[in-house]
Amino acid sequence: MKPIIASYRLTRSVARRVALATLAASAIAWLAPSAASAQSVPAVTAVKGAESSAVVDEDTDTPYVPTPAEVVERMLQLAGVGAKDYLIDIGSGDGRIVLTAVAKFGARGHGIEIDPRLIKRSQDAARKMGIADRAQFLTQDLFDSDFSKATVISVYLLPKVMQLLTPKLAALAPGTRIVSHDYAMLADWGPDLALRMYVPNKPVGRDKHSTLMLWTVPAPVAGRWNFQLPKAQGGGRVELAIAQAYQVLSGKATIDGQPVDVTGLRIDGERMRFTLEPPGKDARLRHEFDGLVSGERVSGSAVFDGQPPTAASRWEAQRLR
Repeated sequence: MKPIIASYRLTRSVARRVALATLAASAIAWLAPSAASAQSVPAVTAVKGAESSAVVDEDTDTPYVPTPAEVVERMLQLAGVGAKDYLIDIGSGDGRIVLTAVAKFGARGHGIEIDPRLIKRSQDAARKMGIADRAQFLTQDLFDSDFSKATVISVYLLPKVMQLLTPKLAALAPGTRIVSHDYAMLADWGPDLALRMYVPNKPVGRDKHSTLMLWTVPAPVAGRWNFQLPKAQGGGRVELAIAQAYQVLSGKATIDGQPVDVTGLRIDGERMRFTLEPPGKDARLRHEFDGLVSGERVSGSAVFDGQPPTAASRWEAQRLR
């Protein structure tokens, strides 16, 4: 399978066809029964030629390739999937990512797929495994689907589709994790974490490696934030101006109009952290802030003047408009 489809035009209808092409579908028996596992996953009938090339569905004319079992599990591990998570797999193929997330990681979730035969196969597997109440599969349009329920999104989509999908994913709730196999978002939204793994049974490509990438949707924090220091710390008025490009932040700050250095400014989902330091690194005014963003407010704990964390104080900032 070539990552760019010939004569690809960025129209909504074409994007839908490609986006809903199952890039994680059936081809190999993907999860061997384990004596240590209480549940075994039904084997998937291999598709002839899948070991060395992508498979094209003759009815839908859409390409899909299997995601080997070790890649599925590593993706879920990378995203930190657990019992509290709801996973949505976009282009779910034979359902292997959702089924594994539910059966082995204790999550709930559903897959989105265009091919009704693969939907049926996924549903049948979920019933056989006794997890149909927690693993569902839907025939839906990618761009019309509601992802708001997800705490984790898994994707294996072509580059052009990933680019079209980026704004929709970036608008998800802060803290939502997105894990992708091989293909990245828009160039200016780099992954928070990436790893490369050897996959000897990878069905496409000459290089038997996969790249897995993880993003955490950041809270939107760009703008001017205002808050008051405690009286014990001089009671100064802090104004913090933040510029944001996805998870990359830069900032400038003043205390009572006097510039101070901003270091360690970062956003991880809803959690924002930064340190205010005066020029010259005067430790008496070193303030470390750690808070959760909620709309136009951020609140949390602050450690002033190099005090130990046990002496942390509460702080709250308001965004100015």
